[in-house]
Amino acid sequence: MTESLCRSDFVAFIFFVFRKAIEAVDGLFLPARHLVEWGNRLQKNKRTATVSARFHLKSTVAIAYIAWQMYRLDRRYCEWELMAYKGELAEYHLKRLKRYIAALPAFADYRELTDAASRLHYEKDGMEFVASPSGILSFNRGRHPDGVICDDILRDPTTSLDITQLRKIETLFFEEIEPMPKDQLHLFGTPQHQADLFATLKQKSDYDVRAYPAITDFAAGRVLWPQKYGYQWLLLYKARVGEKAFNKEMLCRPVHSEEGFLKQELLARICRSRLKNYPIAKTRPKLNKPAYGGFDIGKKTHPSHLCILAPRRDKRLIQIHSAWMDGWDYIDQVAYIERAIRQFGVAQIYYDDTRAELESFREAGSLPAEMQPLIFTAREKYELAGSIDRLITQNRLRLLDEARQSDQLLNVDNDLRSIETAQGHGDCFWSLALAIKAAEEGSANLIYEF
Repeated sequence: MTESLCRSDFVAFIFFVFRKAIEAVDGLFLPARHLVEWGNRLQKNKRTATVSARFHLKSTVAIAYIAWQMYRLDRRYCEWELMAYKGELAEYHLKRLKRYIAALPAFADYRELTDAASRLHYEKDGMEFVASPSGILSFNRGRHPDGVICDDILRDPTTSLDITQLRKIETLFFEEIEPMPKDQLHLFGTPQHQADLFATLKQKSDYDVRAYPAITDFAAGRVLWPQKYGYQWLLLYKARVGEKAFNKEMLCRPVHSEEGFLKQELLARICRSRLKNYPIAKTRPKLNKPAYGGFDIGKKTHPSHLCILAPRRDKRLIQIHSAWMDGWDYIDQVAYIERAIRQFGVAQIYYDDTRAELESFREAGSLPAEMQPLIFTAREKYELAGSIDRLITQNRLRLLDEARQSDQLLNVDNDLRSIETAQGHGDCFWSLALAIKAAEEGSANLIYEF
């Protein structure tokens, strides 16, 4: 009865069969409720993506699922692929799996057909099972195994990947890896960026995507695996490794967002859904005095962004306009700014003149007088960034609740570098900083009424 159940149910296989191998090789196996949910998701969905805390058995469940496919052996020839960022890591996990298999009586009648330490090739009753390791950047194209498991393909154990590498992996995934398996595709890993592969997969209806942080409820002290990593243990671990490392490893927060100049929690405090992004040439907000703006000019591959702020009587700066200019000609950008100046009564707009993109307009006298150039030096950039931080700390800034803007504000790291994404290059961070500079230099007592 148990054998039949384990062949048909992966969760039963984990707790009745595979746990014996873990105990024989590694020691005590503590029960974990999240393994039940993971097991059910894997066997009920053809495609899954699981983001979870460190030490919570992601890789163990990944190789256990391969072992279960071998245990079932329901076809004449079954082939699986285990893929990591580097092939060496995938080889390591398959070596682990072979040690587990050797420790299990349930696999005693399987005949091994290879001497390779990091590749599975077994035969039983005329049926064969194969599992091979590979790296995301070096796998053999053209193969079509029954299933593929991707384990931490976005994470290089030695260095942090930049967005260019992450984009390369995402392209490889959708163009080469997704068409590979005949049947199933499952991912396990750690998010690296708020716009990485896991974020993309979350938008797709054919993937079951879920995240499992180690602490599920801070207020109640609830944790994902209380039998092993209790709330107090996790707090001690946080004190030992630091907040940033803890947030990345245990709370499933993207690596790059933890290196960001602005943090998600701070940004959430200043974004207001009730604020309106007033359009050009329509209803004008009630401004008793002029507004101020900042304009970051994008390169050909980056959008430009215009930010308009209106100071209020209590000295808070309220964002009333945000405009992204993807692929616009400079003449159209300047024309739009002219309309925005008239619409909102803008007194001054600082713009980034580091690359002198608008030099020809200025020489021809066709730039609005309100537009003032600013060349970014290292010192100037840190002063501009510091103004954002200062206003947030003083609770004097309110921004539109706009997803693209929020993502790009989080895109700038502590070294004031930004990662190139499909939505921008941290452009609105600098337009906001320039608008703050313009507003703080204004001498009038400006009022914004809701």
